[in-house]
Parts: sequence; structure tokens; C-alpha cells
Amino acid sequence: MIFSLDQNLKRLFTEKKFFELEFEIEKLGDLNNLNLNIQNLYAVSKSLNPESKIKDHKIAAYFFHKIYLKNKNKDTFYNLIIASVKSAYFQYLEPHIYHEYEKNKKDIKILEGLAKMHFFYNDMRNVTKYYNELLNINPQILNIWPPFLASMNYHRDVSQEEYLKFCKKFNNLTYSEYNFSIIQNTNKIKVGFFSSDFKTHSVSFFLKDIISYLVQDNFEVHLLSNLKSEEEDEMSDIFKKKASFWHRTANLQERDFVNFTRSLNLDILIDLNGYTYGNRAKELNSRCAKIQISYCGYCNTLGLDNFDYIISDKNLIKTDEGKMYSEKILYLPNIWNVLTIPDNIPPIKNFKESSNLNFHFGSFNNFAKISDETISVWAELLKDKDCILFLKNSTTFNKEKKNEILKNKFKKFKVELSQIKILEHKKNKNEHLECYNHIDLALDTFPYPGVTTTFESLLMGVPVLTMRGYNFNSRCGESINKNIGHEMFIAMDEKDYIQKAISFKNEKNKLLPDKNLLRSSVLKSSLFDKDSFTKAFSNLLKNLL
Repeated sequence: MIFSLDQNLKRLFTEKKFFELEFEIEKLGDLNNLNLNIQNLYAVSKSLNPESKIKDHKIAAYFFHKIYLKNKNKDTFYNLIIASVKSAYFQYLEPHIYHEYEKNKKDIKILEGLAKMHFFYNDMRNVTKYYNELLNINPQILNIWPPFLASMNYHRDVSQEEYLKFCKKFNNLTYSEYNFSIIQNTNKIKVGFFSSDFKTHSVSFFLKDIISYLVQDNFEVHLLSNLKSEEEDEMSDIFKKKASFWHRTANLQERDFVNFTRSLNLDILIDLNGYTYGNRAKELNSRCAKIQISYCGYCNTLGLDNFDYIISDKNLIKTDEGKMYSEKILYLPNIWNVLTIPDNIPPIKNFKESSNLNFHFGSFNNFAKISDETISVWAELLKDKDCILFLKNSTTFNKEKKNEILKNKFKKFKVELSQIKILEHKKNKNEHLECYNHIDLALDTFPYPGVTTTFESLLMGVPVLTMRGYNFNSRCGESINKNIGHEMFIAMDEKDYIQKAISFKNEKNKLLPDKNLLRSSVLKSSLFDKDSFTKAFSNLLKNLL
């Protein structure tokens, strides 16, 4: 009977009937009391099953950890890394991974695990460190380059020139020469947008008006969505209706993606991903359209020879800085992005959770952008016990762990945690916007500033104190403030940032604008002028042909 059962389990595994396999194992009794081989088979099934959810991968990590404690097997440890990454739950892995790293600092799988674990912890310094070590050992692992290059945007000690040199290394590994022959489109200009974020995502709120205008202006608009079908939502449905064509590309292998995209015969392909999650930078560097442009979702050069242009404004890339960007720079007249005005903008109110004597700073930027340098400056402001800092976790998944990690960073600077208020993630857009009613002055992160959060803050009448930057990415806050005449809210350095914040706090009634008046002026500014912006964007594309 035991032999028969073993053979049955092996058959189910070989045939990849994972649900049946797991069901048969669960029938054997308490999983914790089964032998290691059965536990390992169960965990491997959970890990390999394409239908597994996050909770399943967490179960797999639990059993891999349990097995590893008994056998210290390297393959089991690698499986623990994989399950931990897939579940974004690292409590089983963390006690052991540094020890394994010290034993072998050139183990590529451990280095990748460390980088991904620190990405989950929003510790971008170590993300860059471990990816860099990995690529020094084997630069041919091409899927590591995009997250490594993206992570470099979080550090001020990485110059634009140094960043570009790393991009060029990736380019040299992926570039393929292709004499692109395209049948000239005589009726309509065929433009494609590629993204893995055609859903409820920041990029979508900058793109909706552009798509609508281009279709009206006789463009044939193709949306190449790298979303899996189960990831699509109501915003995806809106894009499907707005565009001329909707294409799913997530399941296409690399060569199939290139061939399919080329078959569309696009005049222009605009990439919205850059090096962010879900990107196709490697494939696009094989040339998939006559003209290829980087825009919106990634605010820096890609350093790739098969990208022709990057869309910017003159506040972001100075006219004499072209040599630091591999693409030719296309300048929009005022600002590089315009946010779609949300429906039924919530009213501006005054949410004071304590005495009106308290001054409320706030930042709803992604926690990954809250660098150690940013925390050190904010800690100086919080030495004034009359100040409170509102933050907002952008995810619901493992929020307690992420909140704890961030609070511990403030602890190192002797900040009283009672002064840190972390608001819950809001799925509803208007509920999210209402959170800005807690804030008197928004504090931008550096060197990676907010974009969507800055637009939203100003829309809710809350001015944003930002830091002067040194490249496209780090100047986004500058450009937004310059477009509304808020130069006084641009700090030159950390000292100036602290002094300005203190001045705004101490002379709130004198220096901070009335919230409703600020909203009114911002809505009339170039930040939300979709008519002028979309027309300029359309003309920009027409002039390329």
C-alpha cells in the first residue's frame, strides 16, 4: 500500500497535477508529522503550481524552512528563497540568509534573494549592493539588470554619468541591430503604448487624456498590456474602450513578443515601463517599431541604443545635459505630465486629531523613496514635539512588517514614534485624497521625489516642499513647483530644507497659502491643463514623422 501511494504521488507530480497531489498528501494526516520527503514534495508542489496564491507560497516557505533546519541542504535553502520571494514573506528566510551569505559571498541565488528581500523591506541601498555584487560575478544574467538599474535612482551618490555607464553595459549585452522596414501608414499614424500598468495605477492617471485625444486626432492607438488577464481591473476596461486596439503580451516569450510587436507595423512605440517591474526593455532593445520613445513610467534615460527619444521638459533635463542621456530629448512646452482630474474631488477640510497647536507634516510617497537621508532631515523637524508626521502605506500586504521597519529607521534618530502617524492604504481614490486633509505641509522625499503624490497634494490645497535635483528623476518635484510658481518650496540642500520647513511651520498663516485658493489656482495651471497638453503631445509625435 505504501509503495502504491508513493508511485501515485510521483505520477501526479510528473504529470503536474499539483492540486491532486496536494490533496492526496493532505489526506495522510497532520503535515507536520509526515516524513521530510513528503513534506518537501508538498512544498515543491505549492511552489511550482501556477495557480498557487500568496498564502500557498507562504506555506511552501514554512515547510522548506522546517526541512532546512533538519538537513541544511543547499537545494532546500534555494527553494526557501524562491518561496519567500513569491510570498513576499521573509521571516523564515531572514534568520539564515546572512549566515549562508557569509559562507559563500559569490552564491548568485543567495545574492538575488538578499536583493529581493531588501526590496520588500524598502531598503534600496542594499538592493543595489547585492544586485551589483551578483552582476560583478555574472553580468550575463540579463533579468537582473533592470531592477539593478532602477534601484540606482534612489541614491544621490550615484551620478547621472555613472548611472548611464551602467545602462550602457546592459545595452551592450542586449542590443541587436535590425534594419527596420515599415510599410508607410498613409491613413493614420499608428502609435503603440507598452505598459504593465494599464490598471488602477499612477501611470494610468497621466495617460487617460492622452489616449482619448490621440484617437480623436486620427491616430490609431495600440495598447500593449503586459498585465496578466487576472490583474486587469475597471481601469483596464476603460483603456480597452478608449484605445483602437488592446493587445495582451504578458504570456509571450521574448522572441514571440518581438515578432508580434513588429507585426503591428507601428510608426511609434512609447514605452511606459523603463526598468520597472513588468518591463520589456531587453526585447525593445531589439527594435520593435520604427521610432521608440521612453515616457512617463520611468523618469530617466534607459541608455539603450534602440530607444530614439525621451519625453521631458526643460525643468527636468537642462538643454546642455544631452550627453548624460542616450536618447534625443523631446521637450514639451511646460510640464512633461498632466494628471487627469479625478471625478468628484473631495472637499478640503481640516482634520486635526489633536490640539490645533500641532503642525502636521506629511508624505504619502512610497516607503521605498524614504531614504536614510530623507529620514535624517525629517528627524530634525520632529525634534519640535509640536510637530506630527503623517505617512501612508501604499500597500495592504504585510503592512505591519513594513510599518515596523520604517518606524525602526526613525528610532535610530531618536524620534518619538508617537509623532509618526501611518495611515492605512485606501482603495477608493476619493478616500485616498481625503487623507491629504490631515496635512499642513507635504514633505517630498529625495533624491527620488513623488510625482502623483505631489499632484494630488496640490490638488487638495497642500503645498509640497521638495529638494533641488541633479537629473530628470530627482527634479520632478522641482518641475511641478516651478509650473505653479512655487519656487519658494524648492530647497537647495538639506540645511535649506530644514530651515524652510521650520519657517513654514512657525509662520504658517503668513507663508502657507489658503488651501482652497491653492486648489483653485492649481486647477487653472499647466499641471491640469489637459487640452493644451494633449495637443502639444500629439504635435510632438506628428513632427517625428
